[in-house]
Amino acid sequence: MNKKVSLLILSIVLAVVVFCISTYIQKKAVNFVPTLKCLVASKNIEEYTPVHEQDFEVVDMPISIVANTRVVQSYDQIEDLYLKDKVYKGQILLIDQFDTKSNLMIFNGEEGKEKISIKVKSPENAASYIVKTGSLINVYATLNSDYAFDGVLKDTPRAVIGEGTSGYSIVKVLSNVKVLSTFDENGEEVQNTSEKQIDTILVLATPEEAQVINLIREVASFNITEI
Repeated sequence: MNKKVSLLILSIVLAVVVFCISTYIQKKAVNFVPTLKCLVASKNIEEYTPVHEQDFEVVDMPISIVANTRVVQSYDQIEDLYLKDKVYKGQILLIDQFDTKSNLMIFNGEEGKEKISIKVKSPENAASYIVKTGSLINVYATLNSDYAFDGVLKDTPRAVIGEGTSGYSIVKVLSNVKVLSTFDENGEEVQNTSEKQIDTILVLATPEEAQVINLIREVASFNITEI
């Protein structure tokens, strides 16, 4: 009798276990949500700083949320890179938020230099279609000699301004500078210079160079040549 009771109890326990397992499997199958591993910032991290593994944690995110984004799935994808922009605690990380230190130096500026935009498009003077981000260029300004000799550039050395015998002076305002970005007339960054005409360029300049450019910005037309 005891043996029969024991077998009955064992059967009931096994039945309960099987029921629980089958219910769990069914529930998971019905409510299954595909996920993707993503890196998430575990604290606020400032821009232009190197990444460290302890600053991030791996989180399983529903694919429906991150399906169309280039999310960072493991630290190996960003090791030895630097942040382009500040990220905040809990923010999902994207591949596009990281770059090398050497590349970021361009956007972060260089010591003693500042970024300045120069409009190089005019009816008689268009930027070269060849010029693009990364091009090395010289920048020249053409202006009336009166402005050069007696006006805004009167304190600039005559060797820089030129003699201006034609009534106009051509001033070389920047030498061998790298183009950081190019923009069209709507202010949109130009990616394909073979299809869109450049209106404005962004470059680095010393404070002295930037002062000259800003002084003559309203009275000069700018021309660029590629090195």
